[in-house]
Amino acid sequence: MLFYTINNAVIILWAALFCFRKPTKTKNLIFILLAFSQLFILMAFRNHIGFDYDMYAVGFRSMAHTGFTTLEFKDWETGFIIFTKLLGLIPGLDYQMYMIILSVIAILPAAIFIYKNSDVPWLSTILYVNMFMYFMSMNFLRQMIAVSLVLLAWHFMKNNKFILYAVIIVFASFFHQTVLVMIPVYFLIKIKPGLKEMLIYGFILLWFYTASTNLIDLVTNFYHEEYKETVFIQEGVSFIYAILPIFITVCAFLLIKTETINLTRENRYLTNLTFIGTLMMITMSKHSIIERLSYYFIMFMIVLVPVIYQSLKTKGIKYTTSNERVINLTSKKSRTALALSFLFVVLGLSCMHFYYGLSENAHGAEHYQTWLHVFGL
Repeated sequence: MLFYTINNAVIILWAALFCFRKPTKTKNLIFILLAFSQLFILMAFRNHIGFDYDMYAVGFRSMAHTGFTTLEFKDWETGFIIFTKLLGLIPGLDYQMYMIILSVIAILPAAIFIYKNSDVPWLSTILYVNMFMYFMSMNFLRQMIAVSLVLLAWHFMKNNKFILYAVIIVFASFFHQTVLVMIPVYFLIKIKPGLKEMLIYGFILLWFYTASTNLIDLVTNFYHEEYKETVFIQEGVSFIYAILPIFITVCAFLLIKTETINLTRENRYLTNLTFIGTLMMITMSKHSIIERLSYYFIMFMIVLVPVIYQSLKTKGIKYTTSNERVINLTSKKSRTALALSFLFVVLGLSCMHFYYGLSENAHGAEHYQTWLHVFGL
């Protein structure tokens, strides 16, 4: 754990040097380059980090030698198999080089997405690590590519270009079929978020949570039958992983109600994506298989957090209650206190998420090691 604490501390150091005081686009870019280069090096030169690491090593070596005589391997999607076989044709390309290429595919889209879409890139980067998007990318390699393509599709989602969006999502499904859930999501996120909608969402969540066992049992009758009646269906992960998403969602809905958050199309979509992701992370406390779906939404959560923070910092809260009482927290002192309080709670909950996950060896990342030796920290 100490190794990853040092990693996060260095990211905070880069943020302190370039982002805390009078941030600019240039300073943010320098921070992104330094922080994600650091994360890339740790990812690219890891060894046996990720529960699926060895499986992909065996798969790469097998497919590199079999050529295109077959396009089947385990339950892997055709697109990933073809991608791996094509890389296997490159003379001298070994498994470690293969992992370096996959690390580029994981890190570069995440870095660009945060730089372009986050109002506070250093905060989103910390959440990227603490909410396990980084570790997921070192474990679920096929899904990591699908997530990277979803980040590319965000441009078309927020600009209401469904055909181009759908083309990218369908293409991503050739790397991991679960990404197809993002097709109906495109239409769901258009609902205007508010307290009334939140109650409706809450009812849907309650229904989905209580009916999830039967729904999943029905789906596994014809899709991924190998998961039927396994621990992935019958057991969940800790509810601790849902606490931060719930906090972000509730804050977003309340601040939309008070008109603190400027409800642009982009912010509306981010809020709804965060809610759907929160639903997934609550449900995965009952069925761990749902964790797979949650990873398509976490990147949008970590971009929404800076929207909330900046909205509190610049506007504060002013709201008239039903009994005509005015809540006015718009002075500079109040705005600063609100923003910093939100920031400290988010960072605190993300650290709880992070260290609890490490204590469970989430994604098999607990003891970092490279080609050279093991860091026993």
